[in-house]
Amino acid sequence: MPPHQAALLAGRTVSATRSEPLPLDEDGLPLQSRIRTEAESTALNVAAILRETWEDFRNADRYFKFKAAILAAWAVMSLAGVFVACPGAPTLVGPSSSLGARLILGEQSEHPAYVLSNESERAWEDVVVVVNHAYRAAISHVEPRAFVTITPKQLMGDNGKLAPFNLKATEIELHTRKGSVLLLKDGQPQ
Repeated sequence: MPPHQAALLAGRTVSATRSEPLPLDEDGLPLQSRIRTEAESTALNVAAILRETWEDFRNADRYFKFKAAILAAWAVMSLAGVFVACPGAPTLVGPSSSLGARLILGEQSEHPAYVLSNESERAWEDVVVVVNHAYRAAISHVEPRAFVTITPKQLMGDNGKLAPFNLKATEIELHTRKGSVLLLKDGQPQ
């Protein structure tokens, strides 16, 4: 039994001494105190630089301040534009049946696009994508591990008219020479 456990069982007080000394740096100081000292020094230097920069800015003429304000406003608007323009994460629908089809739904409701991925090892032949039982797009051949993007511009109705540009798909079916699979039903991935 280790000595500290034996002392606890005997009811004696055990001191919290280290079994090994703390590592020392080249000056003979413990490494933790050296790191703490360097961090404090760096923080003080940063604070001094910021204070000097603020004083220089306060003492500058107003034209320089206008330029700085314009640059700051430009930077804020640029970052806001990048943040707003970034698309959301796409919704992935898992592979379905033996066809190995995956549907990827975009988050843009104004400009819908549906991406079909052939995740199987075989090519799809005579592909027909049916959206909402009314609009179709035909593709002769889709290679394995390839993607096909379908937009409303490519969908044609039974009457020969194009689908509306903002068509919201509630059902998507994939038909090939080897079989069919329902990828979206009632707006929910299958």
